[in-house]
Amino acid sequence: MKKRKGNGGKRSVSIFQKLFKNKNAVKKDKAIAFVDYEHWYYSIQKNFGLKPEPVSWRRKLEEQYDLEDVMVFADFGHKGIDGELTKLRNMTNTIIETQQTFSRYKKDMTDFIMLDYIYQTAYTKPDITTFIIFTGDGHFQSVTKYLIQKLNKKVIIYGVRDSVSKQLRTVASECYMLPTDAETLRGYYEMIVSNLAYVSEKSNIIPTFNGTVSAVARHNEVPEELIHAALQEMLDKGLIYQRLQRVAFNKEVKVVAANWEELAKQGLWSFN
Repeated sequence: MKKRKGNGGKRSVSIFQKLFKNKNAVKKDKAIAFVDYEHWYYSIQKNFGLKPEPVSWRRKLEEQYDLEDVMVFADFGHKGIDGELTKLRNMTNTIIETQQTFSRYKKDMTDFIMLDYIYQTAYTKPDITTFIIFTGDGHFQSVTKYLIQKLNKKVIIYGVRDSVSKQLRTVASECYMLPTDAETLRGYYEMIVSNLAYVSEKSNIIPTFNGTVSAVARHNEVPEELIHAALQEMLDKGLIYQRLQRVAFNKEVKVVAANWEELAKQGLWSFN
């Protein structure tokens, strides 16, 4: 009798594993996101001296949801926010420019256009079960209640800390504030590293601890106490260190310097 070719044992295990995996796979909720980018950009800059990180934000959403699209709304006709377009195009193809001819009610116009898109989506795409809305404006309280109470949808609000309507937070299914403490701290780390890289090429600058705090805070328009805390933590972690630097024949001062190798390990610096 001829032996049957192939390895049936291995094949049967493979099929079993595949079936077991499919049976236990968690189906993600189908979601769509609407972003009031004026709220995100201006609020995070004013409150924390930081800039939005939309690419990493979308990546985190995709880990949790079957994300159909991220729609971004803003008036990009102003200096500063106009520079965000390149970053946003790496995150989504759906960018709605809300710039108006008239100077009054520009922010309201962004809200109204965004609200219209949310209502249209709720009507034309009933398979969407989760609406993610990034805003802080109380104007979105009504649409949030409508989606939850009338259409039985889940509404998740994202917003910038200290800039979100209390009423909006109350009616949402879930509410998350950005930046997180970890994101805030990393943002300050990056400001400090940028400063240290700059002064490392300037022999006339003496980077003392307090001098570095003042320079970073002033350049980035961030309160000094926040930069002081971040710099101290970097020192405690060994990301930076202090050493004596001679500034005159008989005078030395303690300065801060970067531990570039450790910063590179933490993704805060690149030697390229």
